Amino acid sequence: MSWLSWLIQLFRNMWGRLTVQYGMGAAACGLGIWMHYQYRLQGSMLFLLLPVVGVILLIYEFILIVNQFATNLPRWDPIRSFLTRTEWSIGLLVRLFVYSSLVLYANGTLDTTPPLHRAAEIDSETWKKTVGLPNACSWVTLRYRDDPDHPMRVLITEREKARLWGAQPVSVKIKRGMFDIPTVTAIEQDWGWYGTEILKRSPTATLVWRAKVEFELKHDRWAEGIESGWRYLRLKPEDWKTAVDIGWLLFQGLRYQDSLPFFQHAVQQYPSYSTMQAYGTALNWAGQSAEAAAVLKKSIPLDPDNWEAYYHLGYVYGDMGQLEEAIRYFEETLKRQPYMLDARAMIAKHREGIAQRDALAKFRKPAIQERTR
Repeated sequence: MSWLSWLIQLFRNMWGRLTVQYGMGAAACGLGIWMHYQYRLQGSMLFLLLPVVGVILLIYEFILIVNQFATNLPRWDPIRSFLTRTEWSIGLLVRLFVYSSLVLYANGTLDTTPPLHRAAEIDSETWKKTVGLPNACSWVTLRYRDDPDHPMRVLITEREKARLWGAQPVSVKIKRGMFDIPTVTAIEQDWGWYGTEILKRSPTATLVWRAKVEFELKHDRWAEGIESGWRYLRLKPEDWKTAVDIGWLLFQGLRYQDSLPFFQHAVQQYPSYSTMQAYGTALNWAGQSAEAAAVLKKSIPLDPDNWEAYYHLGYVYGDMGQLEEAIRYFEETLKRQPYMLDARAMIAKHREGIAQRDALAKFRKPAIQERTR
């Protein structure tokens, strides 16, 4: 056999073992590491485990090469027996790592609760590279402002590393986890802190106020966001669009009562159809259905052919228990938007509710008459 034929055969053997066995092991480890970056654990255990995974991958590569030269050794040979046992042990460790990564990924993916946002500082001046892994895999130590005595290590992505630096104030997004395993999903600059520092030197910088308000409300800092919102509107009261944006951010955060003054400010500055729809919807969700109906009715003359006000009024009157009135407004909605299945479903639901209400009243009537006697 010529040296070229021998080389081709060796390449085929190596490629076959790589794709079938070692390739699958390496791909499984890579998948596990990717899962750890989607939902990052805090603490020390992960950082003891990840270097082991890197060493496993290096040993995999070593065995891949050595096995090609050990194929002619008998099965009882000590070297071949050692390689076989090592390969089995590595396969077991890979499985444990991948299965634990799947549990971690399911813990984060299946959690539907809103994330937490914690303020922290990066408690390190240089990025730490994880042994056995590419340079992109680095970790950083975080010191949370609400618990500064217990710093936490956490993985950091290449994109985050390019935007952050040591001793920088950051906001950490944390998922509680379906299995109560908290994980980090994002680390970003704390624009609330930066905005405060800038505004100490330039208190009338409206663009900074607006960016600060948006950041604080999106990161559940409700008290700071509301205060910053009013500080901004005192500087620029005519900016009704920002008032609406603030109202919607509070509304989406289930802060219905807090959103009302901002929507009201927008309506006072610019009483348009859209601002009144937003204000009326927020009033209804805040439990002020009668006030919501009044605002929505006032908006109808501004755009009488628009279906939205009638649709919202249908829900408002339904919430107040005035089912006949709710049906009337949903029917008005269908005149303008005939293919709206939701309105048809609500009409059917309210008609069924009216029938049940009338049947119950008919059933109770003899008992009431008997009592009056």
